[in-house]
Amino acid sequence: MKLLCILTTIAFVNVSPIMTGEYANLVYTTNKYIREAFDNDPAGLETAISNIINEDKPFETLNLMLVIPEKVNIFRINHDERFIMNLPMHIAIADQVAVREAISQVTDIPVPQLGPNENFENDSLVQLGEARRRILGKVTKKLLTDAIGKGTPRFPNRTEICLLIGLLRSMRFPDSYIKTTTVAHSGYFCTLTSQNGTFEYRIYDIYIVLVRQMGPNYYGRIVNVLDEIHNWFL
Repeated sequence: MKLLCILTTIAFVNVSPIMTGEYANLVYTTNKYIREAFDNDPAGLETAISNIINEDKPFETLNLMLVIPEKVNIFRINHDERFIMNLPMHIAIADQVAVREAISQVTDIPVPQLGPNENFENDSLVQLGEARRRILGKVTKKLLTDAIGKGTPRFPNRTEICLLIGLLRSMRFPDSYIKTTTVAHSGYFCTLTSQNGTFEYRIYDIYIVLVRQMGPNYYGRIVNVLDEIHNWFL
């Protein structure tokens, strides 16, 4: 009986802090704010997202802020990354508030509030995450395209480009989201590590390309990253 009580207590401590409707409501209203900025001040929204990316945040934080806010709930139970497993509710809420603040600093759009009949629980988080990716996928794709154009041919902004590629891949494939990004100053341009493997990008002529392994020691297929993302988030 004592062991059962201890296990129950541990399960409650590990799960309950993030299991509140307050977080779901905040994700929803932040989505509304993103949508209003996208519709009324797209350039301002692009600036806000760029500012967030350039704040030198850990990549997992960027994921939770911009890409997969629903994973705060799911991954605290199932995932082995200490950062996500131990993420308290107040940190998760602060991340969503930070997205709002980044938008409010560069636009004149007021922060939306919940309507009288609007109230969301954690079972809505999957749909809310999908809605966020539909909007920010378009924004991130444009930011990446612009960053590549700005950086050609030597790409001094390779850190920014690498982060944008990682975020866009997470948005396009949220179930195998990118976990880490590593920028190299020689050889491979950028290495992304996901749930399912590694993606390696390098500079080829004046392009950034994804290098696909064709054999144990042979990398024979390359894909221009702009071609790779061409049909994403249309």
